Amino acid sequence: MHRTPKYVQIYNQMMSMIKRSQFPPGSKLPSEEKLTQDFKISRVTLRTALSLLREDGMIHSIHGQGHFVAIDTSTESYKGISNLSCPIMESLNLPSDQITEKDAYYYKNPSSIFTDRLFQVQDLSYLTINVWYKSYEQNVANIFSIILPETARQFGLDLENREHIIQFLETDIYKKALSSQLSITISTRDVNSFRRKFPKNQKLVLLTEDLYSNEGELLAQNKYYIPETFFRTSLTRYQADYTKRINR
Repeated sequence: MHRTPKYVQIYNQMMSMIKRSQFPPGSKLPSEEKLTQDFKISRVTLRTALSLLREDGMIHSIHGQGHFVAIDTSTESYKGISNLSCPIMESLNLPSDQITEKDAYYYKNPSSIFTDRLFQVQDLSYLTINVWYKSYEQNVANIFSIILPETARQFGLDLENREHIIQFLETDIYKKALSSQLSITISTRDVNSFRRKFPKNQKLVLLTEDLYSNEGELLAQNKYYIPETFFRTSLTRYQADYTKRINR
């Protein structure tokens, strides 16, 4: 009979302590040094247990600050990305009240081969829009959106109004979108190429979404960048014959 690995035992013990509010929601966990002493384990064992807790959405870690218990540790708190809506808040393991600042800006760009192919146009200028999400002193997410000027005009988008830009990308564009294609991967982009800095030593999760109108035209291509520490989402899936089964 195989014994339960030590890191799993520590994971189970810490999970129980979180559920019993010995580590209350939103609280900072003791330092790694103290935890290794309290549990009488190695740093490697502790960090493996902590990584499992992060994967399960029980804690999140902030570089240079420590580990924190999630505000809501129930799996039901993650609405996920099943619905056609902006995936940013459904993919952050932070509650909305911990998003302390949002900023937005745009650029006008001359035509390019990439955007002409993307929108199936010829020699048309395009707009790039950035929205940054900040939690206290850290940037925790970025939207990079590519749209045509005509789309901005159709939506009455005021590009000089930061709040209007944010509402457009979070809400308004989804009201007129019929469908989207969404992919999730690890970004290979150099983090130093961003205009603003993400937390150090973090890989970025990249969600790329093409949004389509009722007429099948591409409204926007949005890229959502989230540091791995702050990323968590869910997706409800069904068997291919789901509708047949429920109609029996």
